[in-house]
Formats: sequence, C-alpha cells, structure tokens
Amino acid sequence: MSNVPTRRVVLVAGVAALLLAPMMRGQNFGSAFTKKKIVLERKLPPTGHIDGTGIKVVVNAVGVQGDISATLKSDLENILLRNDPRLRSEDVHPDTIITCTVTSYAQPVPVRTAQQGVSLNSKKPAPPQYMERVTGTLTVGFKATSRTGHSLAADNVKANYDHEFNVTSNTGASTGLASGIFHSIGNAAGHVTKAGSNTEPEETPPTAIELHDKLIQDAAMQIASHLVNTSEQVNVNLARGGALDEPDKLLEGKLYSRALEALEVTPPFSTPEEDAYRLYNIGVANEALAYSSEDFNKARTYLQQAAISYGKAIDAKPTEKYFLEPQNRIDTALAHYKVLSDDAKSSHTEPVSSHVETASTHNSSTKAATSGPAPAASAPAADPPADAMTNDQVIEMIAAHIDEGNIIDNIQHAPQVHFDLSVQGQVYLSQHGVNGRVLTAMKTRDRSGPGSTHRASR
Repeated sequence: MSNVPTRRVVLVAGVAALLLAPMMRGQNFGSAFTKKKIVLERKLPPTGHIDGTGIKVVVNAVGVQGDISATLKSDLENILLRNDPRLRSEDVHPDTIITCTVTSYAQPVPVRTAQQGVSLNSKKPAPPQYMERVTGTLTVGFKATSRTGHSLAADNVKANYDHEFNVTSNTGASTGLASGIFHSIGNAAGHVTKAGSNTEPEETPPTAIELHDKLIQDAAMQIASHLVNTSEQVNVNLARGGALDEPDKLLEGKLYSRALEALEVTPPFSTPEEDAYRLYNIGVANEALAYSSEDFNKARTYLQQAAISYGKAIDAKPTEKYFLEPQNRIDTALAHYKVLSDDAKSSHTEPVSSHVETASTHNSSTKAATSGPAPAASAPAADPPADAMTNDQVIEMIAAHIDEGNIIDNIQHAPQVHFDLSVQGQVYLSQHGVNGRVLTAMKTRDRSGPGSTHRASR
C-alpha cells in the first residue's frame, strides 16, 4: 500500500505531461499557467510642457457616472506630481490649468462563450471550455493652458480594454483529473491574485470596479505623458518554444543586447507562421533597448526597428492577438520622439544625450499639440524634392516585382522621402499591392526626421 501514493503522483505527472505537450510544441505564448512575461520600464518624453510649478486639474463629465471626474482628477494629479517633483497643486493662482472633458465611458457586460474542450478519452467527450471577453472604453479630451491663456498642449485620448479570459474553472464545468492537474500547477507556481485564485493576475478577469479604475488610470497616464516625462511599468509577453527559450532567459535577465543578437542569428523557422514569433521577440528586444537607452537618437532607432519587427510578425500571422498589442505602444512612443526631434530641428540646437533631460528642457515642443497654426519651418512642402522617394515610386517597385527586402532597403536609405500616409494615401497604397511590412517601413522612415518630408492629409 505504501507505493499507492507514488503511483498516483507518477500517473498525475504523466497525464500532465500529455496535456501540456501540445502547448510546449512549436512557438507560441504558452497557456495561462506557462506564459512568460517581462516587465519593461517604459519612458516617454512629453509632446508639450507645463509652465511654472503650480498646476490645477479640472475635469468635466456629462452623462457619465459621477465618480469618474473625481477619480480622473486625483489620478492625473498624482501621476504629474510623481513624475515631476517640481510640480505642486495650486487652486488659487496656478501657472498651468489642465482642463479635461470626459466625452464617453462604456463598460459592457462581459460576453461568455463556450468552446469544445480536448478529451484524452475518445469515448468520453471533454467538457466545454468557457471564455469570457471583457471590454471597456473611456475617451477624454484635454487642453493645458498657461496663466495667460496660451495653449501648451491639447489632444484626445482613448483608454481601451479588450481581453479574453479562460474562466472554465470558475464555472464549475471543468471537473476530473485534468482540472485537478491544472489547479495543482497553479498552486506550485505560487501565484496569488486579488480573487484568491492561483493564476497570474492578468489571466483573471477584472471586476467591474477594477476595470473602471484601469480605464481611468490609463487615460490619466496618456494625458500626463503629453505634459511631463513619464515612466511606467509595462507587462510584455514573450513568445516561447524551441530556439526562443535561450533568448527568453536573456530577456528575463535584462541582457537585451545579447538577446537581440541571439534572435537575429537564429535561422528563420520553417514557416512564416512559426517565424512570426521570432520576429515578435526581436521587436521586444528592440523595444526594451529603446526604453533603457539614455541617448535620444539610439532610443528612437530602437523603436523604429521594433516597429518593423512587430509589423513583420503581424503580416506573417495576423490571427495572433498578442502581436497587435505592441503596435499602439510603439506608435505612441514614436510620435513622442518625433515631436521631440522636430522641436530640436526647429530650434537649431543639438539634442542632448539624455532623452529625459531633453524633454524636460524643451519648452517649444508645444507646436505638435497646440491648436494654433504651425510654425513656418514645419509647414509641409508643396511639391516633393527632386530626389525624394514617393508613394508612386514604391508602387512602381512593387509592380516591377522587386523583392520586398530591397524595397524596404531603398526606403530606409533614400536621401529623402515624401510619402502620403493619410488614410486615403494608405488605402491607395494597399490597393496597389503595398503590404504591411513595406507600409511599416514607410511609416518608420517618415518619422525618422532628417531627410524626410511629409505630405499633409488631404
């Protein structure tokens, strides 16, 4: 009888191995219990600035629940004061007034769907797997003005939450040995969340109150990022499996340069769908290097390379939902760095080595966020320069069946570019065979500053 517990453990371990084997095969992001993540410290320079040291935050909201105004005001003030120690709240004679208007708030009831589970017993069907999709949005317009009424920054921000969770264990529908195995794995990992369950927090659906707070905090962070240097921790998924596991260890150890080198020398996987995960991790390594760099130009270059790699991953496997999330992060970061670069050029000064110092000392960066007319120096050219690459030239290369790598190389090394990347321009490019990777290269080059010009949206 003494061997019975041992045999039971062996049996459970064996069945667990059978269940986990499909998840460990090939490249993917793993399951709820095997997913790998790293935390990046995301640093952004502001697109505008704050006059003086005294600030006042005013939040208006019509037609939404009353506590949103108070919570957004409190969160925004806290983020601003935390990221710029010079600032203080001043209600009577503020140097800068930040007026926010909540334009919409939505938190629909979560949608639950059932999917057929996988059974180890061909004679006994597996219980269904229940998925729950949680969504929510909050949109806010803001404007920062000086004491004299001069506009310092203005924009519309949107906090969006859209995640799907496996909630099978919460329904009571998942029973038997397999369910017990997965709960044991969770216990062994030692993860404890708000609900007392043993899964990672991001794998547990937020409550209505938690989602409410997430949306407001996200909107507050977006507004603050226009006004002060911001730093926030971002959870980033890592693709895993096969040749990706060793670079993953380097990324987890914050050895980003070594991880990037290891990923770049790894031969592409056999299919585009599999190789998409290697390209995604290359994007993660470049993004991590950007945030850890103290050199403005290097940080921007890393972000551009990350955008290209993420774009290639999406093109190779557009059905992978985890490939989509980094795009907004990178686009936002590049927009901030582009404003900083344009400001440095318009003021005819050399950018200093630290992007944090540069952002805090450039007060003329308001031109991208103000409602007034743009300075003449940044006005778009009426006609493209003679040596500038245009949309039509890219389309001509596509039509001539020049391979994609050479087209992207030409875009990256053109003396100048004059792309129309308005909505109509992108539709026209797509209609003429320009795919996502080439379009991403065009966007990246368009943001790159020196030698590029941009045609205004028509």
